[in-house]
Amino acid sequence: MQQTDKIQKRYAVYCRVITAGLFITLITFLPYLADYYLLQPSDTVLAYFAENSVDRYYEFETVIVFLSVVSIWCISGSTGAAISVPSALFLLLSYADSIKYASLNELFRLSDLKLTEAAGIATRYLNLKFTPAQIMVIITILFFCAGGFVSDKFCRKYPLYKKQSGKYSKRFHAIRIFFGFVCLAVMFRYGNHFIKSECSKDAIDNAAVTDMGNDRYILYHFFKSDSMADIDITHAENSYRFFLDNPAAGCKTDEDRQFPNVIVIMNESWWNTDNIPDGCVTFSADPMESYHILSETCSAGELSTNIFCGGTIGSETEFLTGLNIKYFSSFTGIASEMQEHKVPSIVDYFNALDYDTIAIHPYEGRFYGRDKIYPSLGFDKIIFEEDMSYKDIYSCYISDESLVRQIIREYEESGETRKFIFAVSIGNHIRGLDAAHHFVENYPYPITVTLNGSLEEEAYTDLVNYINGIYLANEALAQLISYFEQKAEPTVIVMYGDHMPGFSKEALKLLSLDGTDSESQRCQYAVPVLMWSNFETEKIVLDGENISYLPQLLLEYAQLPESDMARILKYQRDVFKTNTNRIVIDCFGHPVESYHEDQIEAVLHYKVVGFDVLYGSSQLRDRVWEPYD
Repeated sequence: MQQTDKIQKRYAVYCRVITAGLFITLITFLPYLADYYLLQPSDTVLAYFAENSVDRYYEFETVIVFLSVVSIWCISGSTGAAISVPSALFLLLSYADSIKYASLNELFRLSDLKLTEAAGIATRYLNLKFTPAQIMVIITILFFCAGGFVSDKFCRKYPLYKKQSGKYSKRFHAIRIFFGFVCLAVMFRYGNHFIKSECSKDAIDNAAVTDMGNDRYILYHFFKSDSMADIDITHAENSYRFFLDNPAAGCKTDEDRQFPNVIVIMNESWWNTDNIPDGCVTFSADPMESYHILSETCSAGELSTNIFCGGTIGSETEFLTGLNIKYFSSFTGIASEMQEHKVPSIVDYFNALDYDTIAIHPYEGRFYGRDKIYPSLGFDKIIFEEDMSYKDIYSCYISDESLVRQIIREYEESGETRKFIFAVSIGNHIRGLDAAHHFVENYPYPITVTLNGSLEEEAYTDLVNYINGIYLANEALAQLISYFEQKAEPTVIVMYGDHMPGFSKEALKLLSLDGTDSESQRCQYAVPVLMWSNFETEKIVLDGENISYLPQLLLEYAQLPESDMARILKYQRDVFKTNTNRIVIDCFGHPVESYHEDQIEAVLHYKVVGFDVLYGSSQLRDRVWEPYD
C-alpha cells in the first residue's frame, strides 16, 4: 500500500511538472504564434522566436498571457480552461487581423467593433482557406488545448495531497480564487500602464519616419487607444504658437475676390490607371481620357494617401479636419471619436463665412457612423441614400452620375447663398456591403479589359468593374464641370480619390502593383486629384502631397481667407511634401530616411496639435478653423 502511494505521488509530481511545462511553453510562444499566423514569415517558428524574443511588445503580450492564464486557472481550477480561453481569443484575434490586414494593411482594433465597415470587409475576405503556416499554428494551439484537458484528467486521478477537511479545502479555494482576481487586477493595471506610456511616447517623443514594423503586435494594437496620450493644454498651446508665430506660414488672399461656391467630391476607389505598367493590360479605351482633357486647363496631379484598398473614412477625415491619420493608431478610432463629440473641421470654416454647408453620401447613414459624424461636424443639410432624388445604379450602388445630378440639384434649389458641398461617392465601392440593389448582371461596361495573363472569374469581374467605375467617375466629373462652365457665379470644384481600388492579390501581382518595389508601392498609395474653377486663378502643382494638405490647398486655390489650421498645414507642406505611413519626402523632393532636427520639431508639434484637435480642450482648438477677417 505504501509502495502504491509512492508511485501515485511520483505520478502526481510528473503530471504537475508536465502541466507547468505546458503553461510555460504556451505563455512563451502564444504571442509569436499569433504573429506567425498573421505574417507567415519564411522562417520557422523557433527561428522567428529567436529573432524577435527581446522585443518589448512581445514581452508585454507575454506578461498579459501569463496573468490571464494564471487568473483563469486560479478562478476555474481547470488547466484546460486556463490554456484554451487565452489561446482561442488569440486565435480569433489573429484571424480577424488577417482579414483586415489583407485589405487595409492595418490590424483589427477594438474601435472596429463600432463601425459597419468591418462587416463589409469580413463578407469579402471571410473564408476557411488557410495557408500551411496558418494550419500549423492552428494545430499547435489545438495541441496545447488538448494537453490542458488531458492534464486536468490526470491531475484529478493523481492528486498531490490527500483530500483535507472541508474547512481547509474551502479556505484553500477561497485563497486561490482571491489570488486569481488579484492577477486579473494586475493584468488590467499593467496593460493600461504599458499602453498609456507607449501612446504618450508615440504621441510626443517618437519621431519615427515610417510605421511599417510596429504594426504587427496584435494584442497591443487591439487595446491601444490614442486618447491615452498624455497631452495637456500647455503642450497644445505651445505647439499652436510654434506654427502661428512663424511668419513664413500662410498664403496670400485676394481680398476683392467674391467668395466662390465650393464643391468637393471624394470619389470611391478613384485611381489613375496610368500607374499600371505597359504590357500588363490593354483597354479598349483610355479610362482616364476625360481626366487628361480636364487636366490641361485645371490643377491636376496626385495626392498621397495613408490607406490601401479600403478605409474611405480615413481619407475623408484627413480632408475634413486637416489631421494626418498617420499619427493616430487607427482611422477607425478617429471615426469613432468623431461620433462621440464635436471635432473642429473645415465645415466650421464655411459655416463661419455664412455658406450653406451640404453633405451628400448616396449610401446608408450608419456606414462608418456618418449619420452621427456629419451632424456633429455642423453640416446644414445631410443627404443619404434614402434622400437621393437620383438613384441610377452602377454595378450595385448609386452611380457617380446620379451623385453629380444630385449636386446640381442642391446648387439650384438652395437659393443665392454660397454653397459648400462635400460629397462622397459610392458607385465604385467593393461589392459585399449591404446594398438596397442587386448586382446588375451583364452590365454594359463601356470599356473592355484584356489581360496579359489570367485571373479567376471573380477577380477578373472585380477588375473590369473597377476600371469602368474609374472611367465613369471621370465622365461624371466632366459633366459637372461642363454644367458650371455655363454659370457666372464663381465656383470651385475639387475631386480626389480615397484609395487604390481593392484589387485581389492575384490582380495586383498580374498588374505589377503588389508593392514589391518602391514604384509599385508609391502607386498603391497615390490617388488622382483635380481642382477646377470658372474664374481666373493660379494653377497649383500637385505632385504627391498628403490628402491632409488638401483643405489648405483648396483655400489657397480658391483665394479664400486663411485659418489657423491652414497656416499649420502650410508649415507642414514647407517641411514635407509627402508624409504618410509608407512614404516620406521632404519639400525638395528627396526621400527622408531619418528626420533632422527641424523636421523632428515640426512633427512633434503637429502631433500635439492633432491630438488636441481630436481629444483636447484648449481654447485655440475651438478656433483652429475660424477664417481670418
